Amino acid sequence: MKTSVYNSRYFIAIGVFILLCFSGIGFFITSKFNKRTERISMDMATSIYQLKSNVINNEFRGFVGGLNNAELILPQFKSASDFLKGEKLVNALLLSHSKIKHGWYAMISGRDTVYRTINENGTLYQHGEILSYQKNWIRNQLLSTDTITRIGTIINVKDSIHGLLATRHRLADSSTLILGLDINFKELQRYLWGVDSKSRASIYIVDEQGDYVLSPEEKQIGKQMPGGIRTAGLEKLADSISFYEIATSSYLGMPVFRFYTPFGISRMKWTMVLETPVFVIDEDVKAIEKYVFLMLIAATLIILVLIEWSQAKWQKQFMLRQQAEILAAQQEKENAILQLDKLKEKLDPHFLFNSLSSLNGLIEEQPDLAKAFVVKLSRVYRYVLDPTQNGLEEVSREVRFASEYFFLLKIRFGEALASLEIDINPQHSSAYIPFMSVQTLVENAVKHNIVSKLQPLHISIRSEGEGIVVTNNLQLRTDVKDSGKQGLKYLQGIYAHFGDFQLSYGIEHGTYQCFLPLIKKPSTP
Repeated sequence: MKTSVYNSRYFIAIGVFILLCFSGIGFFITSKFNKRTERISMDMATSIYQLKSNVINNEFRGFVGGLNNAELILPQFKSASDFLKGEKLVNALLLSHSKIKHGWYAMISGRDTVYRTINENGTLYQHGEILSYQKNWIRNQLLSTDTITRIGTIINVKDSIHGLLATRHRLADSSTLILGLDINFKELQRYLWGVDSKSRASIYIVDEQGDYVLSPEEKQIGKQMPGGIRTAGLEKLADSISFYEIATSSYLGMPVFRFYTPFGISRMKWTMVLETPVFVIDEDVKAIEKYVFLMLIAATLIILVLIEWSQAKWQKQFMLRQQAEILAAQQEKENAILQLDKLKEKLDPHFLFNSLSSLNGLIEEQPDLAKAFVVKLSRVYRYVLDPTQNGLEEVSREVRFASEYFFLLKIRFGEALASLEIDINPQHSSAYIPFMSVQTLVENAVKHNIVSKLQPLHISIRSEGEGIVVTNNLQLRTDVKDSGKQGLKYLQGIYAHFGDFQLSYGIEHGTYQCFLPLIKKPSTP
């Protein structure tokens, strides 16, 4: 039942007017905000970039801090033997960061060359054999005449990318010492992800060849960055070394603010790439707009509620009386239409005339058949004139009535009408279907199709699924006027009246079929 708010044109007009006024105010305020939105968005994105890049820089400084600390005490060692005596202190300094567990050193002293890994296990430092990918690079660095102290490289190993960061020194006894760290960048990525897990920005580090060193998507580490690093033509930030653009992220699959900034460690010239989704910035920037509109909507609703309350008292009785009259009229109309449809679908008077004419021909030629004809005709009209009160009838009675009706048609048309095929599941006999439904479909089949000896009409009645299907071969007549489908409308109305049943009909495989759903229990009148 609708409330008076939906039926008062005056109320609706006031509501629309107020809504338009507040909407105009909202759009005016929004237009003022939009002039600053782009600048605010860029400032917020830059702030997120600066915070995130500071976190990453601080973490990397912490990773290499142990190497820096160990490097400070190396000048104290005058010979290889001095270094070996102070090795424990060097180990503790080198692996001082909680997430750095693997280090190494190599030394050439005279003709002897020593390679050794350092692995942290709790408070203990264990030594092991140098790995092949480490040894090859370290050997080259031991033999190099380069005077640069801090060195590093990236090596692809099957499980990840490993970074070898080292410091090289020549001791007083002419021994060459290289001390370094082995960083697994996949493990490093997982650690960094947990350090700043609440940030909605994604961080990448790309080497000089354009390969990912760090990436939120671990399987991309070591692979080429799509498109590589291109900063030509991009906007610069205030630091003059960083660039930004708005692009579509291959990882997030959405528009992002993307920042590029140099990121170097141990002579390795990397680039840090940071992406922040545009929608994240838009959510923050447009929060003010959202709150403004919420306040306007709330004000509109409050005013509308007050107007509705003031009208509700004098409208209540009028609306109740009006709805009662409408419901009564609708019910009366439905009943009248239902009865009218049932009357329209009763036997066509022409059928009676045709039947009497057929009877007249049988009386002299086939008196026994004439008697049977009269009995069938009387049963047909008795059935028609004595319908059920609720508009439903058992399947068994409907099929028997349709077969008696068909008998009369068969006398009239003879061989032009093939024998009626009936195949009803015994379990369906006690179910219900609309009164005169099967006969209506049989009558429609004869009325709308050619019936001749050359083209006999075949009609079948059979059980299928949870219903009865009436089928006839399709050979439509062209001289029949449109009947308005009164029979089908009647059936649809009956099914709609008794529940949610779907009457279906149409042409399938060259035949016309109509499916009558079964109704298990008859409705009370």
